[in-house]
Amino acid sequence: MNFPGKGKVAVLRTHPETVLEDYARLMHLAEYEKALPKDKETLLKINISWQTWYPACSTAPWQ
Repeated sequence: MNFPGKGKVAVLRTHPETVLEDYARLMHLAEYEKALPKDKETLLKINISWQTWYPACSTAPWQ
């Protein structure tokens, strides 16, 4: 079933030894090919503030 505008989630248990293969399988299970246009380059942004705390970067300004 296809629900336009709805996200698709895939969950997979992984281990350090298989993380790259598991990530490829996860992307396949999530059917990322259907969401990304093949005629355009796609850039993935790393959200570094999740791993490292930076003042005024990790929270909304009113908090």
